[in-house]
Amino acid sequence: MEENEILSEKILGPVAEASRLSVFVASRGQRYSGALMVVGRAVNGWKEISPTEICSPDRRRRYVSALSGVQNDQCPMQWVLDSWGKRGGYNTARSAFWRVIKDVAHSCTAATKCDWPSHLVWSNLYKVSPSEGGNPSGRLQQVQFEGCKALLKLEIESFAPARLLFLTGWDWAAPFLTESNFDRTPLGTHVQATGHWPVGERQSRVVVASHPQGKPHKEWVSEVLAAFEATPAPAA
Repeated sequence: MEENEILSEKILGPVAEASRLSVFVASRGQRYSGALMVVGRAVNGWKEISPTEICSPDRRRRYVSALSGVQNDQCPMQWVLDSWGKRGGYNTARSAFWRVIKDVAHSCTAATKCDWPSHLVWSNLYKVSPSEGGNPSGRLQQVQFEGCKALLKLEIESFAPARLLFLTGWDWAAPFLTESNFDRTPLGTHVQATGHWPVGERQSRVVVASHPQGKPHKEWVSEVLAAFEATPAPAA
């Protein structure tokens, strides 16, 4: 699989000797029907990679194969609901990122309050980040960028979402969007760009919004939903 090769050699290869890092792969909910894919910057704390797991090409390939495989029958996005309101550890209900996604999902998919994460694909621009939390440093972004850009492109082509939402801010997303045309006319305070991403014979509607942390929740959601409506899919 081309995606696994990119993750193994172009993303994990350059960081194979580093420590205290985590690796992320895109998660597709079991009820995903092509309605909505969301993209963040990077995971803020995740399972730590053991350097011995990725110290050689063979070990990286085995690690990536296991990481990308189906672990059990549970939806890969179930953890979002399981962590909602959780005491101790990561509480998704306190995350502005997941709170706004919940409302967008309810408007753009067939989601219910009991299964809304299952209707999503969730990915991130950068696949490797510090395991203890925080965004990847400039150096860590640089060494994995080309691989991450290629992998995100393959993810979007594979998942073919009708709507593609970047919750990253334009400054983070722009280097990944060089192959498509975007309108940089702000739509309100929080939507910084809109456009389309070619997916086979059709195109995904794309909205690039500011990261929702510290932003007015209802205003942010309202502007994103309005931006999707103002960015109709081109006629076939």
